[in-house]
Amino acid sequence: MIHVYVFFRRNALHKVAVSLLFASSSIQSLTTNHTYSSKISRMSYVSKMDATSGTNMNWSEGKKSADVLEKCFLPLSSKNHKGSSGRIGILGGSEQYTGAPFYAGMSALQCGADLSYIFCAEEAALAIKSYSPELMVTPVYTASRMAKSYDATKEQQKLLVSEMVEKVTQMMDRMHVLVMGPGLGRCPLVLDATAQIMKEAIKRNLPLVVDADALFLLTLDEYKDILSNYEKVVLTPNVVEYKRLLQTHDGDISKATQRGIIVQKGMEDIIFQDSKSVFVCTEPGGLKRSGGLGDVLAGALSTLIAWHEISNQRNNNNEENSISNNNNNLLPLSCWTACCITRRSTARAFAVKRRAMTAPDVLNEIGPAMITMEEEEEGH
Repeated sequence: MIHVYVFFRRNALHKVAVSLLFASSSIQSLTTNHTYSSKISRMSYVSKMDATSGTNMNWSEGKKSADVLEKCFLPLSSKNHKGSSGRIGILGGSEQYTGAPFYAGMSALQCGADLSYIFCAEEAALAIKSYSPELMVTPVYTASRMAKSYDATKEQQKLLVSEMVEKVTQMMDRMHVLVMGPGLGRCPLVLDATAQIMKEAIKRNLPLVVDADALFLLTLDEYKDILSNYEKVVLTPNVVEYKRLLQTHDGDISKATQRGIIVQKGMEDIIFQDSKSVFVCTEPGGLKRSGGLGDVLAGALSTLIAWHEISNQRNNNNEENSISNNNNNLLPLSCWTACCITRRSTARAFAVKRRAMTAPDVLNEIGPAMITMEEEEEGH
C-alpha cells in the first residue's frame, strides 16, 4: 500500500492536503477516493459559480439516465461523405509550441471527426506536418515578422494582423468548430489577430472552444468581454487559468461568457452554464498529469460540439442521420461526454504506462475507450 500526499492550491487563502490510500494494481482503487477532497478544494475557488447544483456522473452512471449515445454521438452511415462527421479548425502552434495543436487535432480525429485543419506560425508548420499526414496545416503568420514589427509603424502592424485574420477567416465556412489557443503563444500582434478572428467567428455563428493562451487573451482588459454574450462558446480553464479569469472579472467568471459554457478542469471536470454547474464528470482517470492532456480534451470537445452542430443543421433541414431531439440544452451533455472520453482514455493509458504515460499514449487509447463506452451504452 502506498500513501500519496497531493496538495492543491486554489487561491492565496486555501491549501488543502489530501492523503490518498491506494493499491497499485487497480485504476479504480487509484481514483474512487478523491470525491470528498475534490469537493473541498473546488469550493475554495469557484467563487460566484454554483458548483453544488450539477449532476455528478461517471460514464456508467450517465449512460443509464441520459441516453448519451442517442443524444451526443452522430450516427454512422454509408451515406456519409468526407467531412460530414466533423471539420475542425485549430488556431494555435507557435515557434516554441508545436505539440499542442497536434494533440488537439489528432484527438478530434481519434474521437470521430473527419478533417482537422491547423492554422499556425510558419515556423511551426513543418514540424506539425511531420508529426502526422492526417492534419492539414496552413501557416497563417510568420513569427519573425511579428517580432520585428514591434518597431514598425501602426499601419505595418495592422497589415500583418489583417493578413493573419484573412487567412483564417477565409476557411471558416468549411469548419463546424474552431478551437482557439493550443500552443498559440502570447505575441501581442498574434493575440490581436486572435481577437479579431473571434469577432468574425461570432458574426458567422461558428462554435468556439477557447483554451490555453486564448484564455489568457480574455484576461486582458481590451478583450475580456469579447465573448461575454456569445452562446456558442466553450471555455476550458485549468486551475491557473480559472484563477486569472476570476481576478479579471472581479470574482465572477461567468462574466467571461454569460451565455456560453465553462468546462472547469480539475480532479473532477465541472460543466457550468448560466453560472450553475450542469454536470460534474466523475469518470476515473489516470494519475499522471502529462503535458498535452488539456489539448486532448480540447480536441475531444471540438468533435462532440461539431456533432451537436451538424445534428442541429440536419434537424433544421429535416435530414436523416441526426441526433434525436437535439437542441442547445444538450450541449453541456456533449461537453460532459468529451470529458468522459478523455478521462477513460487517460485511465487506459495510465494502466499500461504508469509513470511513463504521455499524451501520445492517451491519443492511442481514444478509439478503444470509445468502443468500450459505446458497448456499455448498448448493453454488450
